[in-house]
Amino acid sequence: MSPGEMNFDPMEREFFGDEPINTRLARESIQNSLDAAVERSSSQPVKMRFSLAGIHSPLPVAQAAPYLTGLIEHLEQVSAEHLDEDITTRISGGDLATGGVPFLVIEDAGTQGLTGSWEQFDDSELQNETDDHFYWFFRNIGRSGKGDSDNGSWGLGKWVFPDASRVSAYIAVTKRQSDDETLLIGQSILTKHTIDGQRFEPYGFLGISGENGLQLPIVMSNPEQRPLVERCLEDFGIQLRGQPGLSVIVLFPRTNVADDETISASGLLSAIVRNYFYPIIDGRLEITVEEGDGSLPVTLNSDTIDTVVKNLGSEDDGELSVRSYTKLLDMCRKCITLPRSEYTTLSDLQRINAGDTVHTAIADLRDRYNAGELLAFRILGEAQRRKETRQPTEFNLYLQRDDSLPYGHDYYVRGTLSISDMDHIRRHRSWSLLKVDERNPLAAMLRDSEPAAHTSWRPQTRRVQERWVAPRPRIQTVLRSPATILGLLEAPPEGLQKDVFSDIFFLEKEESTTQSQGQTRERSAIYGQGKENQRKRRRDFAVSRVDRGFRIALANGSEEPPARAKLEVGYVVPRGNPVKSYRPEDFRLHGRGAELALHFGGCQVRPGRAGNELFLEIDNPDEFELTVTGFDPLRDLLVNVNTVSHDGETGDGSS
Repeated sequence: MSPGEMNFDPMEREFFGDEPINTRLARESIQNSLDAAVERSSSQPVKMRFSLAGIHSPLPVAQAAPYLTGLIEHLEQVSAEHLDEDITTRISGGDLATGGVPFLVIEDAGTQGLTGSWEQFDDSELQNETDDHFYWFFRNIGRSGKGDSDNGSWGLGKWVFPDASRVSAYIAVTKRQSDDETLLIGQSILTKHTIDGQRFEPYGFLGISGENGLQLPIVMSNPEQRPLVERCLEDFGIQLRGQPGLSVIVLFPRTNVADDETISASGLLSAIVRNYFYPIIDGRLEITVEEGDGSLPVTLNSDTIDTVVKNLGSEDDGELSVRSYTKLLDMCRKCITLPRSEYTTLSDLQRINAGDTVHTAIADLRDRYNAGELLAFRILGEAQRRKETRQPTEFNLYLQRDDSLPYGHDYYVRGTLSISDMDHIRRHRSWSLLKVDERNPLAAMLRDSEPAAHTSWRPQTRRVQERWVAPRPRIQTVLRSPATILGLLEAPPEGLQKDVFSDIFFLEKEESTTQSQGQTRERSAIYGQGKENQRKRRRDFAVSRVDRGFRIALANGSEEPPARAKLEVGYVVPRGNPVKSYRPEDFRLHGRGAELALHFGGCQVRPGRAGNELFLEIDNPDEFELTVTGFDPLRDLLVNVNTVSHDGETGDGSS
């Protein structure tokens, strides 16, 4: 490093550290391979191989020496806190390669390989290449050249390869579709360190030193370099060498450490099923996992995935159980082959209400839903990139009732990747599968809302807000669509009066306290006969008094935070309902002449029909809060806030 270069240590680990190593290794490596697919269809699937044979049969020291040349002296200078204790001991003792060098192989076929100029070092106009996968893989961190239809976008997923190594080192061998060339290059990502007074940056390479410090790959077509490439293919048992693709060799893989940090065949298989069940069922992905301990390899494809799931076993209950995945795989097969005529097309779920044709279309499906049939929906919308025109969007939603479930099981797929850490229908005993095609603009918007690990959709993230026009309500519509439609399907038939016996089975308790400003009224209903059958109404919101106004937050113990609420405010009058007695000259919560101060977070505020009404769209329950001030301090105020479903039904709330 020159004196003017900044000191820094890599921070990539912070984006993936909360997940087990098998999960992040399988998800990110497969994602890269699927993005590089030659053809995104079942006619030419991407094939991958995870081999742990090198863990059980390490490479002898003499054979490993060419791949470790120059690395050991840098490892010796890296602080022990960045390497595990066993490796640190072996380094300090000078016997790193004692007993051989264990390794892990991850390779693919049916992909383009790392194409583009290996001398490219910038993506400016002068350097820009149309096909530059090599450049983006080895010469960028936190930057991506992937398109809208790709799974990844952060430029951080390749970090899982050094992450899987106890010495943060890996070797890549790629056969390129574009020119049939085979390249070899290695990389180690350590920390900033010093040797004999000279600073070194964290990123080091195994390759050929070119001009101006540019590290170049070892090239098969070069007669002088060819022997090392051929030797590498043989030493590490690369099997897919005859086809275009990428083979990654992880040196000293993480094994025999903490349970969630040990790479294993069973852990990889579980992670593959959880994250990529859809492309496997669809015939776009086939993966072989080899333990290398004498047991037979396990191949995951559309024909074998059910057997693999049963052999893996899992928790007895919940979305990760064998029963759940068996049902999910069956749903996927039906969804993939379902004719378009079986879909119910819906549009603009944001405006759904009891009088809509949308509501009528869903109501007509209630009998089929109650009978346990699989229902398919095609949901239309729009998305708009900043400085671009609006584009039509759509996604597919599949729902099926199952009263045997302890709670609702929902799954989300963008392109070929399962977005695994979302749970939105627990109170509905149903199965839900939401699928967004990678070619649809909606997929690009959702991808921009995901964290680097691609585990959830977060409409409030800065990246999606910067790239899209009004993304939050559109993403919230997608997130809420399963619960919204299930709520309509499970709603009582039109005309049924849920409170027909309220005069008989209703007990009202009123407590009134008058302060310098504000009056609180509280109601609780009890249904049924006998104390053992009593059920209290759920309270979703807490209303508290502040100076010249009120504050609304979610109530402690709310089992399922509501997504939408209606707020009504009125000054208390001698006779009559305070809300219904509202006059525009009293105050206005919105519109022309509104003088009240509104401060809110975790929600969007929309005007109601009257000046004393607001609708709250809660998109982040953890940050939800609304404070309204500026009322007449000499008058008592009644505040009603109630959960509202998208069909306009008002649920329980607080006053």
